[in-house]
Amino acid sequence: MMKIIVVGKLNQKYLAEGIQYYQKQIPSKVEWVEVADEADITGKSLEGERILSKIKEIDQVVLLAIEGQMMDSPSFANQINHMNTYGSGDIVFVIGGSYGVSDFVKKRANLLVSFSKMTFPHQLMRLILIEQIYRAWMIMKNHPYHK
Repeated sequence: MMKIIVVGKLNQKYLAEGIQYYQKQIPSKVEWVEVADEADITGKSLEGERILSKIKEIDQVVLLAIEGQMMDSPSFANQINHMNTYGSGDIVFVIGGSYGVSDFVKKRANLLVSFSKMTFPHQLMRLILIEQIYRAWMIMKNHPYHK
């Protein structure tokens, strides 16, 4: 199973519809977990505690972070395939809040991934991530969608 932990609530209908579309296409279950966000940067550690409370010790954690490794879609698919094949627990993706994530969350992550050097709204990042997870599944099935 895959889990996506996000900080804050999704309040854009068009994003929710896009997320739902891609989620239906993915053959494995994807669980979404929202944790409360804080009003300013001083709450980053509190958000981090909330995130970590949703992760099991055996889970494999992929943190979306601007300083993370940039990769193309086939490499991202290979990472997911490797985690599915050789890892234990769930694959857990984490999208932090507006102020980033605490160092504790970064230390817990097995992999830091950057989708771009640009900054994206956190709600939009949910849609981008679920589409890339769907694309990864299509790549693993040798489906031409990813091209």
